[in-house]
Amino acid sequence: MSFVTLSNLSLQYGNNIILDGVDLAIQSEGRIGLLGRNGAGKTTLLRLLTGSLAPDRGSIDIHRSIRVGLLDQHPNFPPEVTVREVARGAFTRLDELQMELKTVFADMGNAEGQSLERLFNRQTVLQEELESLGGWDVEHRVDATLHGVGLVDAIFDRQTQYLSGGERSRLALARLLLEAPDLLLLDEPTNHLDIEGCQWLEQFLNETYRGATIVVSHDRWLLDAVCTRIVEVRRGKIDSYPGNYSDYVGLRAQRRTTESRAWQKQQDHIRREQAYIRRYKAGQRAKQAKGRESRLERFIDEADIERPEAEVVASMQLPSITRCGDRVLSAECLSVEVGDLGLVQDLDLEIRRGDRIGIIGPNGAGKTTLIRCLLGEIEPASGVVEIGTGVDVGWFLQHQDHLDPQWCVWEWIRQTLAKARGEEVSEQTARNLAGAFLFSGEDQDRLLGTLSGGERARVTLAGLFGGGHNVLVLDEPTNHVDIATSERLESVLSQGGPFQGTLILVSHDRALLEATCDRLIVFEGDGSVCLFDGVLSRWLEKKRTSSSSVERDEEPLRLAPVKNAHSPLDGLSVETLERRMETMELRLEELRNSMNDQAIWSDSDELQRVLDEQKDVAAELAEHEEAWLERHGDSPAS
Repeated sequence: MSFVTLSNLSLQYGNNIILDGVDLAIQSEGRIGLLGRNGAGKTTLLRLLTGSLAPDRGSIDIHRSIRVGLLDQHPNFPPEVTVREVARGAFTRLDELQMELKTVFADMGNAEGQSLERLFNRQTVLQEELESLGGWDVEHRVDATLHGVGLVDAIFDRQTQYLSGGERSRLALARLLLEAPDLLLLDEPTNHLDIEGCQWLEQFLNETYRGATIVVSHDRWLLDAVCTRIVEVRRGKIDSYPGNYSDYVGLRAQRRTTESRAWQKQQDHIRREQAYIRRYKAGQRAKQAKGRESRLERFIDEADIERPEAEVVASMQLPSITRCGDRVLSAECLSVEVGDLGLVQDLDLEIRRGDRIGIIGPNGAGKTTLIRCLLGEIEPASGVVEIGTGVDVGWFLQHQDHLDPQWCVWEWIRQTLAKARGEEVSEQTARNLAGAFLFSGEDQDRLLGTLSGGERARVTLAGLFGGGHNVLVLDEPTNHVDIATSERLESVLSQGGPFQGTLILVSHDRALLEATCDRLIVFEGDGSVCLFDGVLSRWLEKKRTSSSSVERDEEPLRLAPVKNAHSPLDGLSVETLERRMETMELRLEELRNSMNDQAIWSDSDELQRVLDEQKDVAAELAEHEEAWLERHGDSPAS
């Protein structure tokens, strides 16, 4: 069923046409990935759907019962409200239902006849809506969702004014998911999530959430995992492709080829007609030439001919790199601490020439701090780090504060290459490299101070790759960049690509990790670090299939994000869990039925006792169900 329909939608700012006659139907439970270049109109389309922006022409038909929720990239919370209070605020409707239900029970004590029957009917309606919204199990859902997006218990009672930008973004995502609108609009939802948070979000969208979703994201793994349709905004129009992102890539290539051939065929026809007209316009066939000229003009007007966009295929010629020793870097019994917090304990590590190593783990676990220690920026708490002979490191930091805002793109690249290579670099070489990282035409002359975060990242990457470094250390290089940049980076770093040195990559970009790294350093968030030989998908599969009963010393896997590393229910057998769950389900049914008893609903104290017990039993049942699901490998934490 289509519950949102856009018809002939158009919008422009001045002479800039953003959307031009767009039609789009959004189905219930449909999951759409919304793609397009920066400035193509993706955010504009989301704002139109929320009603915060009105189109110049066309209509937006949203059923009056449909609730639309948008993930705000810059959330604004009251400063003195705590994290838990913000999340708990998603259940305003539940609180209203509970209060009205109590009022209904109180009125029943003095009602009779038709009045009492109406109250009974109202009670039934309220309880059905209450249970459809999650019933009494609110606190458990709040905790589970906050954990799912990577927030820890320690900050649940912290006021929002003391949160970091990433924590605020994750809280905004948790609040929106708890509100569960009918149409969920997610604008870059994984920007501040680690890999486990991304997996949790995917499972939530696929298995828990029952509304429609539109996702704007550069996370290709997410788009593959959750989307059933890709919509691309291009030149004011939209193109729709069935399937996920991988399907879209193949279908788009086919469509571009078809468009290119059609355009070329039109151009051949135009050239033939123009040649005929020029040849015979003044001769004996002038009349025929005049007629063909008129027909050609109509053909051009009616065909609405537009040259297909050329795919970015700029080649990259990197300078040769100096060969370093076989051993690039080694660490023995390395421990890293920040204050009293131990991030890494007794790590033994050896990185060889040509290794492709990915570093993964929860936010705040110490990945960047480990890099700083390995590169000598900070001292270890204990242990030894040695860097091999001939090692030349190029380091991509998460923030590009070192860029001079007064330099233009190609000038900064040229002076960066000259410094790294120790020789003069031509303007053309710098411009070629800028083009390889998707800066074309006038964009190469823009000042760095006018660039977006993603554009600044591309400039920095261009300087690093052209610098001739034999070791690249990249710390979250794809944060806030578009898909084209991520794919460009992947093509450079992949085996057989232009860069043939040693790679150390800190990232939550699973597609990039999968394509470029075959060894992993895995942070587990408690000071322990696991070394894994294999690609990311093998690691994730190993986590998924590993039994939660395997001892940590034998199988160092963490099934986070969960509230505690171990639960009192871990020691119970599956059969015991199932017996307990059955008993609690029966008790819940008894409690619900008891509220139809006049002796209950006419006694406010007894009624409150029943409601409190119902809430407690529901929460306990949810914990048992989560433990049961973990044994079967299906829980959000697995």
